[in-house]
Amino acid sequence: MKRRAAAFIRWVVLIAVIAAVGAVGSQIALAILRPKITVTHPVEGPVVQAFYATGTLMAEREYEIKSNAPGYVSQVPVDKGDRVKKDQPLAMVFEDAVQHKFDQAKAERDQKAKLADEKTSPVLAEYDARISAWGDILLIAQREQKRMTDLVEKNSATQFDLDRAMDRTKTVWSEVEQMKAQKATKKIELQKDLEVAEAALKIAQWNLDRQTIRCPIENAVVLDRPVTIGTRLAVNDHIMWVADVRPEKLIMRAAVDEEDKVYVKEGQVVRMTLYAYAGRTFEGRVKKVYDKADADRRTFEVDVEMVEKEPTFSAGMTGELAFVMAEKASAWVIPSQAVQSGVIWTVKDGALSKPQVKLGLKSIERVEVVSGLTSKDEVVISPVDSPAEGQRVRTKFMDPTAAANLNKPKVEKAFQAFN
Repeated sequence: MKRRAAAFIRWVVLIAVIAAVGAVGSQIALAILRPKITVTHPVEGPVVQAFYATGTLMAEREYEIKSNAPGYVSQVPVDKGDRVKKDQPLAMVFEDAVQHKFDQAKAERDQKAKLADEKTSPVLAEYDARISAWGDILLIAQREQKRMTDLVEKNSATQFDLDRAMDRTKTVWSEVEQMKAQKATKKIELQKDLEVAEAALKIAQWNLDRQTIRCPIENAVVLDRPVTIGTRLAVNDHIMWVADVRPEKLIMRAAVDEEDKVYVKEGQVVRMTLYAYAGRTFEGRVKKVYDKADADRRTFEVDVEMVEKEPTFSAGMTGELAFVMAEKASAWVIPSQAVQSGVIWTVKDGALSKPQVKLGLKSIERVEVVSGLTSKDEVVISPVDSPAEGQRVRTKFMDPTAAANLNKPKVEKAFQAFN
């Protein structure tokens, strides 16, 4: 009996131990099988609602220098990187015919000027000679008329003789006036010919001057290598580019996606990071929005004027731009990845919970919490498959700043305006 009682007790103890081990094992198994998620706390910090774009520092306008007329490049007094002033010669595109036409027009103008000048014009001198000759004849006719008048008064001549003398005087006077009128008409014609010749000379001079290509702006820099001497050019062929690339004159030209263009307005604040200035953030303001999109990229160009103008800025530097739509210097924020399909999940007592949360401003990194969360709530920031309220989970805590940095734009040098 004692042996049976002892054996029974051993079996009872063994079964109890097995049951306890099973219970503990099942609890451990359940704990291991629970999904492990990352959580963080809401914190107080700045939040900026913005959209992002890339941009390049460049001159507000670049000027393409082209040939004004066909010809060959005979002179190029500048080279890439040279600084030039307004109206400074950049290149000479020479054409023999242009010089020939100028010389011809100048010779014709000089000829017409001499013909129109009474001091040198043989044409007008001929008219003067004729007028002078007829003037002398008129004096003779007038003396003859006076003589006949005196004789008629003495009855030494007839009235017929006097009438004939008077007729002769009028005829000669008419010839004199006619010659004067012809001279005046000729002077007008010669003056017209001179003006036409001067106009032709001006055109020829203009064409000659256009062979020298000059800088259209002050404080310009030659941006590319000019064409070489001897190159044959047609009208409007490219010679070089020039622009004012002084640091204080540069603008940031951004390529904004078409879905974001509706949020851009002049004067809007833009925060920028340039890859050449690690760890620095620059501020600018929208200066101009171009209305036509790039047909290939479907982006709109936007000019941003830099508020801070570094003396080391150079055309061609690139960076990231954040166009600010709204911002708050201080607000309760959570990492933007905490918003999963429009829902915020928290963990209470090891189980998922779905509180009623009201959100405010949203950025790529952070989201403003208007109501529904406290600083002690554990907010889920890692993806959860088919989450449900009451679902048991394991948690791993992450610092809020580190959590927000997980969602920074994936670029070579990320935007750092919210650190």
